[in-house]
Amino acid sequence: MIMSAFTHLALRDNSIPVQQLASARPRMGLVIGILVLASSTSIMSTDMYTPSLPDLATWFDTDATRVQLTISLNMLAFGLAQLVHGPLSDRFGRRPVLLCSLVAVAVLCVACTMAQSINQLIGLRILLGIAAAAEAVIGLAVIKDLFDEKEQMRALALLGMVIAITPAAAPILGGFVHVHLGWQSNFYVIAAMALVSFAAVLKFLPESAVVDRHALGLERLALGYGALLRNTEFMMHSMMLGLGLGLVFVFVTGAPFVLIENHGIPPDHFGWFQATIVVSFFFGSLLASRVAEHWSSERMLASGVIVIVIGAVLLGVVVLSGLETPLSFIASYAVITFGMGNLFASAPSRALRSVREGSGTASSLLSGIEQTLAASAAIAISVLHDGSSRPMAWVTGVLAVLLVCLMWRSVRAAPRPTS
Repeated sequence: MIMSAFTHLALRDNSIPVQQLASARPRMGLVIGILVLASSTSIMSTDMYTPSLPDLATWFDTDATRVQLTISLNMLAFGLAQLVHGPLSDRFGRRPVLLCSLVAVAVLCVACTMAQSINQLIGLRILLGIAAAAEAVIGLAVIKDLFDEKEQMRALALLGMVIAITPAAAPILGGFVHVHLGWQSNFYVIAAMALVSFAAVLKFLPESAVVDRHALGLERLALGYGALLRNTEFMMHSMMLGLGLGLVFVFVTGAPFVLIENHGIPPDHFGWFQATIVVSFFFGSLLASRVAEHWSSERMLASGVIVIVIGAVLLGVVVLSGLETPLSFIASYAVITFGMGNLFASAPSRALRSVREGSGTASSLLSGIEQTLAASAAIAISVLHDGSSRPMAWVTGVLAVLLVCLMWRSVRAAPRPTS
């Protein structure tokens, strides 16, 4: 049934010739607005119920490590599933894949509210990660389809800037809903968002891909992914995105326990602390959108990494020297997320500029690498959990060092276009 649904929607949306795509290209603001709405669904599925994490351990009579797996394994599934969604969008079009994904997200969110054990919730969260993975792939692929490199940097900066509002608002809303209505109500809100996003995509988002009927051939997939894995420029910048996103996932996985349990922040106040780092990312993305027209992507990338490393060092000093307070903890992380504005605006375009065709497959592997590395960082926080913020400081430090190594290689590597 799923396959027939893809086929029906693909035929309905048509295979639009490249010339028509160019002449009928929608405004960037409209495209970004629709992608933000769809992407917000997957962001809400993680961030909105983070204030509930400590209480879920009591609700399901389990420990913090297993509760954290509802996030970290969701993120891992999210990353791996993107390897499939990209080729699907090349074969059937961007819209059909996105529309089917949003319906599945709504259904699975409702199923999460019916979980009777932590193992059931973990399993449903894994399926939810698989379903929601399309949003990240489709957004990148649509931007790659419609815009050139300079426009891509600006579009990605705008996308990051506006999406930053969602994780800022999500925990605030999630904490309020948790306190007054219970943790299950958060998933009902996300399900409703998925249905609204479905309606917006169906009505307003044009198809940007030229359907490739051979995109799902095993030999074609193997050759396509093989070429990408040998593409040094693509792999370097994809891994940089993974390390950067890993820093965010470290916070999302570990900060609720640090701030709520260690520092006594009420669950319905936690969102305001997370909003601080998201607002910092918002302004970092705003700056990136302003300088994108004047700076090279290399300069944007390097400046972003430098700011991230400064923040990681500050976090290590605060945590390991005993100077940790809620304010100093959040301030250090705000420096990290400010630098991510430039990183997330420049690294995707530097990765995708080396790919001439199969943008859905390329976006799929890029997002898959990004999410898998980030999920690995979240799993590390879950495994190393000791009730303190030290695991967050150590994992953040390791990610920052790896980021510097990749940046060092990136600024010295000449672009090497591949098919």
